[in-house]
Amino acid sequence: MATTVILGAGGRLGAALAREWGAAGEDVIAFNRTELPLGNADRLEQVLASLEFDCLVNCAALTNVDYCEAHPEEAFKINGEAANEVALLCEQKGARCLHISTDYVFDGHASAPYKETDPPLPISVYGESKRLGEEAVLAAGSRHWAVRVSWVFGPDRPSFVDQVISRALVEERVDAVNDKWSAPTYALDTAVLLRPFLRRVEGGGLLHLSNTGACTWQEYGQFA
Repeated sequence: MATTVILGAGGRLGAALAREWGAAGEDVIAFNRTELPLGNADRLEQVLASLEFDCLVNCAALTNVDYCEAHPEEAFKINGEAANEVALLCEQKGARCLHISTDYVFDGHASAPYKETDPPLPISVYGESKRLGEEAVLAAGSRHWAVRVSWVFGPDRPSFVDQVISRALVEERVDAVNDKWSAPTYALDTAVLLRPFLRRVEGGGLLHLSNTGACTWQEYGQFA
């Protein structure tokens, strides 16, 4: 039976994937970071080895940029080394790994949308750790995908949109930078767009997946 494992199901995107795919009839086994922490390699191997699945989506990551700067060793362990371990375990089981990555592998200063062929240029520990995770996943097997998403928002966990709205209700002025561009991405749309890559799309590689359009952080806040 076709079964999909989702890691990081307590997060904004992972929760949306687990719920939407489950409602669509997908057989889903979902773990949040408490149930299956990526930092525990032995536990990770034990649990995944005991399961029968043909696809795994790794949404789990250390995503707080400031925290990663202050704790680089932990960031590289979770976002880099653990991503590699997950992909290798998938390869051993003959399962496809879809690794969720980020636009932070770029510097964010481009005025046009980034392409998959653009070279990464991370400027933070978070971005560099995610870049290493991508490379490890793609090196583990030819059927695996590294899927870059950006500025994800949705109903399952507060995002920048929610923060702006909350602050605007009590503050006269809400500031946001206007020199970094990206594409806001709705988690429920991502669930629809990503599902074909579980089994129907052949091959593997890098994929940029977002809603249409781009804006700065400032414009994003103004739209909210």
